[in-house]
Amino acid sequence: MLVRVCSLREVPEGGMIRVDLNDKGLLVAKVGGRVYVADVWCTHEEGDLSLGLLEGDIVRCPLHGAMFRLADGSVVEGPEGEPPESIPSLKTYKVKIQEGDIYIEEL
Repeated sequence: MLVRVCSLREVPEGGMIRVDLNDKGLLVAKVGGRVYVADVWCTHEEGDLSLGLLEGDIVRCPLHGAMFRLADGSVVEGPEGEPPESIPSLKTYKVKIQEGDIYIEEL
C-alpha cells in the first residue's frame, strides 16, 4: 500500500525537509532529481536529521556528526568519528513519484 508523504515541489533540489506522518517523523531529501525518504531520527541519540547537513546523498546528524547514506541507510561514519558499526543503520523507504507527489510503500 502506498502512503502519500508530500508534494514533490515541497522538497528543494539539494535540500531536505521533515514531514510528520501518522506520528512518525520522516526525512525527505532530493539530490540530483532523486528523492530519498528515511526516518528523521539519528540512530545514535535521536538527533533530528532534517536539521543536519546534506552532502550529496549523505546526511550528517547535527548532534554528534554521525553520517548516513540516504540511498540505503548505511552508516558512513559513526558519531564523533567512531566506526560505522558503532550504531545501527537508518531506516529508509522505497519511494514512488506519482502525479507530482511523493509516496512510500510502507510506514
